[in-house]
Amino acid sequence: MGLLDPLKKMSSAAGQSKVFTDIQKSINNYQDRKQAIADGNIEPIQVSARLRTNEKAFAEFQAKRVVLVKESVNRTVTKSKKKGVLTRAVSGGLLMKPFGLGRFGALGGAATAGSKSISTTRQQDVSKLKTIDKGSIIMTNQRILFIGKEAVSLPYDELVAVNFRATISGVVMSVKYTGMLKDERYVLSGDDARKAGLYYKGIVGKMIT
Repeated sequence: MGLLDPLKKMSSAAGQSKVFTDIQKSINNYQDRKQAIADGNIEPIQVSARLRTNEKAFAEFQAKRVVLVKESVNRTVTKSKKKGVLTRAVSGGLLMKPFGLGRFGALGGAATAGSKSISTTRQQDVSKLKTIDKGSIIMTNQRILFIGKEAVSLPYDELVAVNFRATISGVVMSVKYTGMLKDERYVLSGDDARKAGLYYKGIVGKMIT
């Protein structure tokens, strides 16, 4: 072992320790940030939307407005109808063979068959989730505001229920309120989208009196 080997090991150990410390610090900062949001310790942010007097925005997310719609689709059913079958055959008879008598069976038999297809097309109503607008969701100290081609204002005291659920496509915010569209929901995306539930909890639970 060379004279420099212990120094290399010490340097390597120190480097690994620093990496571990940095990772642990990042985790602690992330947890502290989540706790601060849940506790309502949230700084106001600037948004381009026009807000009401004394209204402050605290979170903004990219969002899609999704509802359940009915659409008419064409369903085609095809049925096959068999045609008649034509058969032909020749009955066998007694023929002389070199070593005596023998009987041959039917000399031939054949059949021809075909089919005819009948297709029927009907219209059928189906329900499916569809994106009807894209924009952003803003959480303020007074309401949840969706800004897209159309604006949807949802004051907190008029919301019957709000639920957040993480999915592959984003965080789904389901809402219930008077006059809502069928199965109306909002799919949130962006860096802080997974904290949307915490923002809602912190704003409604700690900042609104």
